[in-house]
Amino acid sequence: MTVSLHTADFQQNRILACLPSKERKILKDAFELVSLQTKEELNEVNTLIRYLHFPVGSAISLIDSEPGGGTVEVAVVGMEGCSGSTVVQGHMNAPCRVIVQVGGLAFRLSVSSLLKRLSQLPFLRYALSRFSATMLREAIISVGCSQLHSVEQRVGRWLLAHQHRTGRGAFPFTHDFLAEQLGVQRATISEALASLQDRKIIRYAYRQVELCKVRTMQELSCECFPRVRAAINEFLRDMQTYPHSASPTLSKPFPSSIK
Repeated sequence: MTVSLHTADFQQNRILACLPSKERKILKDAFELVSLQTKEELNEVNTLIRYLHFPVGSAISLIDSEPGGGTVEVAVVGMEGCSGSTVVQGHMNAPCRVIVQVGGLAFRLSVSSLLKRLSQLPFLRYALSRFSATMLREAIISVGCSQLHSVEQRVGRWLLAHQHRTGRGAFPFTHDFLAEQLGVQRATISEALASLQDRKIIRYAYRQVELCKVRTMQELSCECFPRVRAAINEFLRDMQTYPHSASPTLSKPFPSSIK
């Protein structure tokens, strides 16, 4: 659903916040602000990428799906980046399933509009290529985490990652949904959530999980979340110091959860 552009601004997405004024003018009529719904399918595996989505409060998951029906999330995109960034490298089909993990707003840019103007958008081309590399790093860390760490640690990393990307503390997640994203059995997720709730680290009810004690969760979780956070912060520093970015220092700071 398309909504009014006045309900959000580019400063709420880190790539768009750094766009030089010249590139903003080139793209000003190409962006739409859309409302994404939780579980909305943006791409199936190997389908044509028609749009880039730049979240401003929503979160988008990149998911590996096995032929037998198993799934696991390998990376998540929030207000630090965008989905579909591989198109600037000539990869026009989605390498994995892409769904909306947390519903909310996003700026949408059609791939056709981007490619028509790409020669005039050196910063955006650089930012999207650099973000693709960051997503690959996150996917590698995620694969290692799924093999080496406990479900409780992985739940912690997963919730911290979504708070990091959206600035939110509560999420519309069911036990079934969490189990699907982490690639484990529902009973295993229920046991991990019950343990975390007993220690008052989270609070959960029907279709909602709330992260109550962020610092405690960070101590409990594995080292994978800090590693992903460091990769994202390196990406953000690179964008801010790019010669033609809007400013070496963003005029509006990112939520404290990014630190």
